Amino acid sequence: MQYLFVITYGRSGSTVLMNLLNSIDGFVIRGENNGILSKFAVISKDLEDAHAVQSQFNLSSKAPWFGITEVSPNSVSKQLSRVFVQDILCPPDNTRVIGFKEIRYTTEDISDADYAKVIDFMAREFPDSRFIFNTRNWREVARSGWWRYRKDLGNLRQCIESSNSRFNLSATELGDRAFLIDHADFKRNADGFRPLLTWLGESLSDQKLKEITENKLEHLQTKVDDRGRMLRLRRRIYWWTHGLKIFDRKQLKPD
Repeated sequence: MQYLFVITYGRSGSTVLMNLLNSIDGFVIRGENNGILSKFAVISKDLEDAHAVQSQFNLSSKAPWFGITEVSPNSVSKQLSRVFVQDILCPPDNTRVIGFKEIRYTTEDISDADYAKVIDFMAREFPDSRFIFNTRNWREVARSGWWRYRKDLGNLRQCIESSNSRFNLSATELGDRAFLIDHADFKRNADGFRPLLTWLGESLSDQKLKEITENKLEHLQTKVDDRGRMLRLRRRIYWWTHGLKIFDRKQLKPD
């Protein structure tokens, strides 16, 4: 069984990607898990570091780190990854590829240091694992879902653009194990999925790709703008003062 992880942030098109991947025979890509694996990864690395440093000393029963030499960081890491697969991913019988998509990888969700621990843990503890890094233009993100309620558009821009840079760097370091895909690649474009499918060594029919592309997701979609006049005004001032469009002309949505 192989592993596949979709690394992204909210409103990037990751649910569409998940639906695409789950249309492939033998693929089971779970949804979000509140970043549980990130917590496991940080525990693993912190324990490994503590063990490496403190094991250099002769620790008696009265020492603050008494017992740390009995710990096996490698064993703990393998147990954590095993628990994650068996009790959180729960692969059904006949699963060829198991994984998940998670949105809690922005620079606001996790520090650079902890993010590095997470990617290293995933690459090391899950044999033959592969990574899909999913990005989107920050202006489109800002107009979607809960991001529409953000007042601090400058900070939001920094968050998304720095996260995109983080993902690009990880993809470069992982080489053939990683694939970068942007929302613009597959937005209303079924053929935009084909490079990803080629990388995976899989295929789907034209009809299936069309169905996935045209299926309009309804989560976090609102027909009424309930943000209030002051929030809308504040955001419009930001767009105007930064020389950006106040309206998304394609969707006729005010920002």
